[in-house]
Amino acid sequence: MLKPVSRREFLRAVGAGAVASIVAACTPEVVEVIQTVEVEVEKEVERTVEVEVEKLVTPTPLPDVVTPQGKVMPKNAAPLDLQIRYSFIAENKHLDVPRNIYDANSVLNWGTEPLLRRNEMMELVPAIADSWDVGPDAEYFDFHIRDGAKWDDGTPISADDFVFTFRHLSNPDLDTPWVWYYYAIKGIKAHKAGEVSADAVGVEKLDDQTIRVWGEGGSAPHLPALLAYQAACPAPKHRAEANPEHWADDVDGFLSCGPYSLKTWDHNKEMTWEINPYYNGPHKPYIQHLVNPIGAATINEFLSHQTEWLHNLSVADLNFVRADPELNQLLRWYNNYQTDYMALDTMNPPLDNLKLRQALSHAINRDAVVQILGGTVEPAYSLLMPGFPAYNPELKSVQAFDPELARQLLAEAGYPEGKDANGRQLELTITHSAVDPKVEFVQAQWQEHLGIKVNYELVEYAAWSQRRAAHEMQIYKGPYEYDYIDPANFLGLFRSNSEAGSPRHAWLNAEYDALYDEAGHMTDTEARFAKYQEAERILVEDVGAIFLTHMLIYQIFWPYFTGIPKDITGREVYRGLDITFSQVYIRDDIAEWDTPRTK
Repeated sequence: MLKPVSRREFLRAVGAGAVASIVAACTPEVVEVIQTVEVEVEKEVERTVEVEVEKLVTPTPLPDVVTPQGKVMPKNAAPLDLQIRYSFIAENKHLDVPRNIYDANSVLNWGTEPLLRRNEMMELVPAIADSWDVGPDAEYFDFHIRDGAKWDDGTPISADDFVFTFRHLSNPDLDTPWVWYYYAIKGIKAHKAGEVSADAVGVEKLDDQTIRVWGEGGSAPHLPALLAYQAACPAPKHRAEANPEHWADDVDGFLSCGPYSLKTWDHNKEMTWEINPYYNGPHKPYIQHLVNPIGAATINEFLSHQTEWLHNLSVADLNFVRADPELNQLLRWYNNYQTDYMALDTMNPPLDNLKLRQALSHAINRDAVVQILGGTVEPAYSLLMPGFPAYNPELKSVQAFDPELARQLLAEAGYPEGKDANGRQLELTITHSAVDPKVEFVQAQWQEHLGIKVNYELVEYAAWSQRRAAHEMQIYKGPYEYDYIDPANFLGLFRSNSEAGSPRHAWLNAEYDALYDEAGHMTDTEARFAKYQEAERILVEDVGAIFLTHMLIYQIFWPYFTGIPKDITGREVYRGLDITFSQVYIRDDIAEWDTPRTK
């Protein structure tokens, strides 16, 4: 063992060596003893040094792994080159999302960002806008674009982009089937109809980073909620203005304002995305690479790890998962905010009779519907559903299943045992565009519990849609899925625009309309929601519709696809319309699974 020595130790050692040499000439045995002592001392010193080293050395923590966008990865995350997500999508016609979400929806979240987003608790949070202000009586909202926001070609995102976007999506010369979503913004509907010029659209530039959005017809307190939808994103004026119809037809034309940049688009096969180096927003993702196979994913793709998750399982796939003890543990579900209901022609006999409508509402066992559909729905007793803003659980009893009460009300309506005063059979007709187990169930329930005859009329969808608009069906099943998370969205369905009712429903109630309009002018959220609840109670009690089910989404994801937060209901679910996409990541045990990443 080599170690540094002092000058005094050196001289002492030299002297000891000299004495040893003289003695060695007479008594060689002594040398052996001295050598033994020196070796033992040397070993003892060596052991002492080793103990001291163990006490001083501590493990050095590994440095944080940081994404190219500056986000620190979780400690249990796989390396960045394994942060790959596989998500199946539908083929697009183009990528101009604000003009037509139906033909460009697979770009949502990856290459787009709206002014605001929703977090997992359904709260509005900043996105392209880092703040917003409400004007007097909520007549308008001002949105402030965050500093440094850029398109992925490096061009700043400005107020000019948003002014252009809303004129672009309401351009009467373009195919824009999604434009109705924005009718709450001043001038959009009139511009689309060609009745006003683009200058009349109520989105104006205050400065380069501030836009003002005006509500149609006065107050519009729900505008922030509407503008938090994924498709309410800007189009790049400097790219789209020259070719508004075809600027986003391919990879070279499309520009991203979201966290990812589109790299390839192999039609009918695959899209791929990489991190957008210009994105400086609050929703930077952990996932670094996106692979979007084009097509529909089934349980087979999930089991072979071609995708980390499977969204909205079919009844067959759901039953398969439930039958497997291991897979069943991976199952998750959430309310998709869609309501199915029976719409009634309340403007004409016999359904203008309130007691008859009440009898019909109490004669449906909604729990049985849930069983028939394998638990893919939950019972609905109102238009709004659990977890949705302004949901009122007190309304559950108003249309609850009660066959005895239903028969009593039927008799009070003038149809004891399903017959009128002259003994004629009461006959009703449900019209639908396809065979539907929910409609068949309602038909059977009314015949069984009330003794009335119910016809089931099938027509083509185009004819069904036309007859719905003309209020020419006595009863039909009307599904509605939310567009934005605010009670104004759902309850506006039943707001009358004429003496014939709303565009979809032959139901008219002046008190309902007045409450809905009053709520639409209130800026205090709690008071506004309470007013909407008053309106919904009228809708339910007057049986403007009979509510059947709320849609449930079942999904399954592998444990290595993690980071999914608990939502407002306390469940770990992946909602496509909130910021969860930026919170998920691939865990470091990915190598234990047989996936495309590890081959």
